[in-house]
Amino acid sequence: MERVTLDEQLSSAAMARHWVCDHCPDEHLPTARRWIAELLTSELVQNALDHGRGPVVLTLTHDEEGILVGITDAEGRVPTLRHQSPQATAGRGIALVDALATAWGVYRSDEGGPDDAAGGGEGWPQPREDGSSAKTVWFHLATR
Repeated sequence: MERVTLDEQLSSAAMARHWVCDHCPDEHLPTARRWIAELLTSELVQNALDHGRGPVVLTLTHDEEGILVGITDAEGRVPTLRHQSPQATAGRGIALVDALATAWGVYRSDEGGPDDAAGGGEGWPQPREDGSSAKTVWFHLATR
């Protein structure tokens, strides 16, 4: 598992999507799927920056099955899939993740992690020293 801690600034979403693609071999993320990984990473990082609390940590695991990306922040509230009207100007990030990822979910430090087939719990958030809960919003994107 590879990880990077992101600065809480506007450019972090762009940096995160480039980092995911730079750290994932072509055989685990073919060119045709990279744009999906970039979009979903950018959406989830921006959500963490807008609605979460720092630090924001990006993790990446990859194998022949695909990639698993996790975005961890220190806010215990979890995102939910909401249906938006065509006129809505925000609130579509999780809908994009739901539509384009092979699987996605939320792992809170006080619960179990993503199942072992999707990357296991090692390296995912642990309870913080102050007793507050961290969360990771993750997505899996299959190679094919």
